[in-house]
Amino acid sequence: EDGTTTASPSFPWHISLSGSYSRSHRPSNFQEVSSFHIPNPTARNLASAPTARTTSSPSHLYSTDPSSISNPLSILTKSQPSNRENDLMIGEDSGVYDFDNEKMGALGEAGWATFFVAVATILTAVVVLWIYPETGYGDDFVHFLETDVAHGNSHIVTLAFGIIFPLMHSGLASLRPWGEKIVGARTWRVIFAFPSLCLSYSWIVYFISHAHDGIQFYDISQIGWVHALAWITNFASFLFLYPSVYNLKEVAAVEKPTIHLWETGIIRITRHPQYIGQVMWSAAHLAMVGTSFTAFTMVLLIAHHAFSCWNGD
Repeated sequence: EDGTTTASPSFPWHISLSGSYSRSHRPSNFQEVSSFHIPNPTARNLASAPTARTTSSPSHLYSTDPSSISNPLSILTKSQPSNRENDLMIGEDSGVYDFDNEKMGALGEAGWATFFVAVATILTAVVVLWIYPETGYGDDFVHFLETDVAHGNSHIVTLAFGIIFPLMHSGLASLRPWGEKIVGARTWRVIFAFPSLCLSYSWIVYFISHAHDGIQFYDISQIGWVHALAWITNFASFLFLYPSVYNLKEVAAVEKPTIHLWETGIIRITRHPQYIGQVMWSAAHLAMVGTSFTAFTMVLLIAHHAFSCWNGD
C-alpha cells in the first residue's frame, strides 16, 4: 500500500511489492514459473544474480526449527534465518532485522534520527494542512462531500471516498516509474504519501462516526465467542496487511525506496497478503457492526485491494 509499483529497465514487466504480477501487464515472452524474484541490490549485483533453479514441486512451508533458538526472546532483537532449502535463492528473506546494526546516526544520514525527523515533518504537514480545522482543508473537503455531493447521505459519502482514494492511491502508484525520473524516488514517495495519508485519515474518521448508519442487518456483537473471533481475525489481518512495509526507513524515504520481492514469510501463504489481510479486517469489523453503511464501506475497501492486485500496487 505504499505505492512501490514500478518497472525497472532490467525488468520491463509490471511487478508488485507483494511479489505478485499483473497478467494484464505480462509481456508475450514472459515464462510463468512457480515464483519469480528480484535479487536484493544490497546483497548482490543484478548482473551476477544466480539463475533460478527449477523446482519439481510447489513450494513447501519451511520455518526455523524452534529447538535451534536457545532464547525465544532473542527474536525481539534479531531475526532467525529462514529455512530456504526449497527456495529459488534469488529473492529476499523477508523481515530480516538485527538491532545491533541499527544506528541513530546524524541528521541527513540513513539512521533513525533522520527517520523520526522525516516522519514528524510529514505528519506535521498533514495536521496543519489537513486535520487542524483552523488551517487544514480536511473538514472543508468532507463538508463538500456531505452537502454538495451526497446531500446528507452517508452512503454516498463513503462511495465518494471509495472512488477518490483509489484514484489517488493507485494512480500515483502507477505513475511512479515516470514520477521518479522527474523528481527522484525519495521525493516521489513524499508526493505519494501525503494525499494518501490525508484521504485515509478522513475516510477512517468518517467511517468511525457513521459506522452504525443505515439498515441494521444483525447485532451479534454481544456474543462472547463472536467478539473473540472477530478480535483475533482483526489482529491476524495486520500480519497480512503490512508484511512489505517492514523497512520503515524506505517507507519514510530515508533510504531510497526500492523493489522487494520476498521469497520467505507471508508470501509463502499468499501472493497477495494485503488483499487477504483487508478481507480479514473487513470481515471482522462487519461481524461486529452489521449495518448497511459498514457493509458498503467494506465492499469498497475490498474492491480497491482486488483492483490493486490487478494493477500491481
